[in-house]
Amino acid sequence: MNLEIEQKLAVCVVGNFKYLYKYFSKFKKDIIEKGKYLGEIIVITSIWCPTFLLKSTYGNNVKILRFKKIKFSKRVNKVLNTNFSNGQPNRNKKKSFQWHKLHIFDEKLKFWDFIFYLDLKSYIHGDLTKLLELKPNNKIFARSDSYPEYINTLNSQFDNNANSYKDLSSKYDLDITNFFQTCLLFFDTKIISKDTKKDLVLLAEKYPCTITNEQAICNLYFIFEKNQYTELPFQVGKDLTFFYWMLDETKVLITKQDRPQYK
Repeated sequence: MNLEIEQKLAVCVVGNFKYLYKYFSKFKKDIIEKGKYLGEIIVITSIWCPTFLLKSTYGNNVKILRFKKIKFSKRVNKVLNTNFSNGQPNRNKKKSFQWHKLHIFDEKLKFWDFIFYLDLKSYIHGDLTKLLELKPNNKIFARSDSYPEYINTLNSQFDNNANSYKDLSSKYDLDITNFFQTCLLFFDTKIISKDTKKDLVLLAEKYPCTITNEQAICNLYFIFEKNQYTELPFQVGKDLTFFYWMLDETKVLITKQDRPQYK
């Protein structure tokens, strides 16, 4: 008799000590109590993070994976620090730990079959069981950054005046409107190869005009280089799966903010 082998799924977060101290306890509590998720939680952090000081990381269901800092050449780091960010703080200066998110595509995560990544500051509002049953076979699910209007284009993720932008725009179609956020990534670990993380870093080195750190680079890679991005299904049952803001008339399972827009 053929028995179906149970596929292993894990929820994953990324954070330095400051973020883990501030947000992980609530995240863990909410994903268990509200999300009804009882599986493993992967915490990706730096090699120096003293997680022993965080009781919320104790327990067999929490797996700590430590990685070195993603490093760029001095030239590239200088460019990243001087990119024009449309009036917003420069992310490479203010949020450089975001580059650690590239470690979710390390081969170590192939121990699991599927990874459901969420930003630590995400808000969980309901049962995630049906959402986690939507398996992204050989794909990566994410929410479009332009959802729901699909007006903004991918070139909004780059400094259009940077030296590397001309070459970038000649190779990739930056006018597409269905590009994704990296605050939620649900993917099949079959998309990870021994070169995936290295190739992502090399893309950032080649096109250091990103103003959204890893997000812009992941879009180049998973949309154009690999054709593996599919937009996250909008609903499970009557519930919206993910939206940046809360909505007054529709239940959203996961949001980036804990309030409706402009309130």
